[in-house]
Amino acid sequence: MLTHIHFQSIGVVDMARAVAFYRDMLGMRVERDAPYGDSRWIFMAIPGARTMLHFDQRATIEPQDKPALILAADNVDALCDDLKSEGVDIHSGPDDAPWEPGVRWAMIHDSEGNLVLLQTVAGQ
Repeated sequence: MLTHIHFQSIGVVDMARAVAFYRDMLGMRVERDAPYGDSRWIFMAIPGARTMLHFDQRATIEPQDKPALILAADNVDALCDDLKSEGVDIHSGPDDAPWEPGVRWAMIHDSEGNLVLLQTVAGQ
């Protein structure tokens, strides 16, 4: 029987830059960092979460119109204010989600150009 998603991969061009962004801007911690051929095997985790984010080394990241990653936040509006103060460009939002009542959302681009959806679900 399945228990949880172990990890989700996301493309990165610059491993060090991606670690700094996800650690310093989004509050994740490095769970694992080990050599892997000519690259690194890097996993990031939200403190207290079982699911990890794996960085998949790529030469380029193609622009996208759909999020590569969706993250939950206690308060997406406050998170966006914090991210803006740190120089992160808010791609869109925060706003009420038309797809689900009680959801606030925003989108940012991470350090690698991946589109990331941030959302807060009322009551969770």
